[in-house]
Parts: sequence; structure tokens; C-alpha cells
Amino acid sequence: MRSWSLLVTLGLFACSASSGNNGNNGTGGSGAGIGTGGTASGGSGAAVSLDGGTDATPPAVAHLQGKVFAPQGALPISGALVYLTSGSVDPIPSGVYCDRCVNLPSGVPYTFSAPDGSFNLPAYATGQSTLVVQKGQFRRVRTIDITAGDQSVATALTTLPKKTDAAQGDNIPNMAVVIGQWDAIEVSLAKLGLGQLQPGFLGLGSDVVPGSASFAMINGPDAFLSNPAELDKYQVIFIPCSGSSGTECDATLPGNATVQKNLQDWVAKGGKLYVTDYSYEYIRQSWPGYIDWYGQSSSLGSACQGDAYDAPATVKDSDMAAWLAATGVSNFTVDQSWTIIDKVNAVSTTDLDGNPATVTPKVWVEGQVPNVGVKPTTVSFVRSCGRVLFSTYHTESSSGGPTSPLLPQEAALLYVLLEVGVCVSPTVPR
Repeated sequence: MRSWSLLVTLGLFACSASSGNNGNNGTGGSGAGIGTGGTASGGSGAAVSLDGGTDATPPAVAHLQGKVFAPQGALPISGALVYLTSGSVDPIPSGVYCDRCVNLPSGVPYTFSAPDGSFNLPAYATGQSTLVVQKGQFRRVRTIDITAGDQSVATALTTLPKKTDAAQGDNIPNMAVVIGQWDAIEVSLAKLGLGQLQPGFLGLGSDVVPGSASFAMINGPDAFLSNPAELDKYQVIFIPCSGSSGTECDATLPGNATVQKNLQDWVAKGGKLYVTDYSYEYIRQSWPGYIDWYGQSSSLGSACQGDAYDAPATVKDSDMAAWLAATGVSNFTVDQSWTIIDKVNAVSTTDLDGNPATVTPKVWVEGQVPNVGVKPTTVSFVRSCGRVLFSTYHTESSSGGPTSPLLPQEAALLYVLLEVGVCVSPTVPR
């Protein structure tokens, strides 16, 4: 059997998963498309979809039961793929790559985790096998001895890794954070288990311990964003709220034609770009037309708001809402927004094969903006083989220390981070 690896999406621009023979018993999230860095039947770096695999499977002799957790060990992961294989699992590429969807061979025992992270995976043979737990490019591969009947799976096998360790069977996406003046995404990533925190960050009570982060922290974006070879080392890049020279709404760098082309090319290759707040011009200048910002004009920085606002939120994606409910969140407010999205637009473009396609950004979360009305606050769109995502609000907590609970919007960062790493079908969904 050829080896493969898989990524799951919430329905964002992914291949659709059929119910198939996954033994899921209703635990999988809808719209769970799949993909990523294995070889499957599609060659190196190919992704996998569940459009096939409808042949009859033998009776299950065992059921593996457990829960999938985030790297910090407590937050449940919804829609994670859990499967068994008797073959080896090829490594996920370390740099940017195009993650195309291909068909999953039939007869493979697989399932998806429920919103609370739980899963029930059928097994068709006892003895030693390889258990793969994957969401996005976070993947843990471990050997497991399968015995007949119901079998509880230890959380050590089903907790997503904190760092890449190929020898142990662990992988996380190669990520870079361009350090901003105001939105400390690196703190949120550390709180999600990808780094260690210590007192003393901007008076907010936490900072990333030097050398502890499982992601790169880029100080000074000019050289980084001007170097295509540096961008190509990463699969996910965060550009949080910041003026390019430390001045509010200074959009000199996102207005640079070389930077725009570098970002466009990197995303087209399969990169995932996450931008927040005052850094919106990186999207408006590089991908005009997809998003209109409230107050924008032809001038750079024209859509920056003078004051921050908080907005009662409505989650527009049903899978995301179900996951938040499973974590105890039913209502929340997105804090510290500094821009306002006016609307998203359908754009005539091309898919990853150069064929004509129309793309409309997906709205994940809306907010009741004071004196304006209900507007999108988190949106994303596909461009060729990559993804672009924007949030109007700061990600990190505005109070508390390293042990303070995650804000709902911080937890949502992990959700979107995992969901944005999806396989791409040859034709972009319209």
C-alpha cells in the first residue's frame, strides 16, 4: 500500500468528504476535505480526498476510542483525521508546496474527531499497526498494538505535536510570525502549546521564552518580505497588526511592488498568509477586489480606524460554532478591532491549473460594529494553491499572564490555523 498523509478542512475550499466506510457513527464534521504532504496515489506532496473508498470493508474486530487535543494538551480538536496504516508515512514537505487533492484508496480504516475531540476508529485486524492523527499539517504518527474489542487510546498518541520531530513521527507546519507593534500573535501561539511564556511582555504579563518557540519570529519585515527564498521556507506566515515602520497606518512596505509580487507568488505556490488589523494593506494591495474596507480610498492606510472597538460576534460557520460550543463558548465578543471590513466580493480569477474560476471570500465570523452594523470580522479566500486570511481584531489576550485562559478569539486562531491548511481541488469552488 502506498503511504499517504492527510489534512482536514472545515469546508473552506476543500474537497468534500463522503460518508464512505469510515465507521464514524456521526462523529465527523461536515465538509471535512482532506489533503497534504504524503504520496498517496498522487505522487510526492500529494493530498488526499475521500471522494472514493466506497468498496465494502470487512467487519471491524476492534474499535479505537480516544480524544484529539491541541499541542497544549487541553483544547479539543474537531475534524482531525485519525487512521491506521500498515505502511510507512512519508514526510510532509518542509517548505511551501502545492497540496492537491487526490483519492483515498478504499478499505482504509479512518474517522474524524467530533467537536469535543472524541473519535471511534474501526480496525479490521489485530496486532501492530501505525496510528496517524492529523489536522492541517500538524501530524502525529505512532505505533499501536491493536487488541480485539473496544480499546482506549492514550492521549499521548492523540495530542498534536508542539514541534517537528521526524524521528518521533511528529510534524507541525513551518511558520513565521512577522513581529508587530500591537498584536502579539506569538503570545497566542505560545499559549496554544507552541512555546513557553514568561512574565514581562508589553505589560500584558507574558512573553515568549527565547529559543522556546516552534515558529520563527521575524524582527524587521523589510528584508524578509523582500526575499522570495526566505518566504519559500515557510508554509504559514503571520503579519499581525502593525505599521511597516512602527507608525500607525504607515503602509509603505505593503505598497511596495516587489513585496506584493513576492507575497502573490508565495501564496500561489501554496502558502497560507494570516493578516490582522492595521496590516490590511498587505491584502488590499496584493489582492485587490476580494475585500472592501470601511472608509478605504485610493490612499494607503485610508481604512485605519482612529479608535479600537469590540464587537459581539456571530460565528457563520456551523462546524466552527459546534466546536466552540463543545469548548464551552456560545457567545463571545471579538476584542480590539482596528479596521472594519465593509464587504467581500466575488472575483474572477484562475485556479491552480490556470483555468477560469470565480472566488468569493468565506466569512467565518461577523461582529456587530458600533454605529456601523453587522460586518465580517474574519474572512479568507483561496488564491491558486494557497490561502489568504484576514481578521479585523487583535488575537492575543489583553490581560492576564501565561496561565490565563485562552480568549475565544485566541482559540479561534488555532481553529482557523488548522483549517486553512487544506488540499486544493483542480477547480476552485465557486
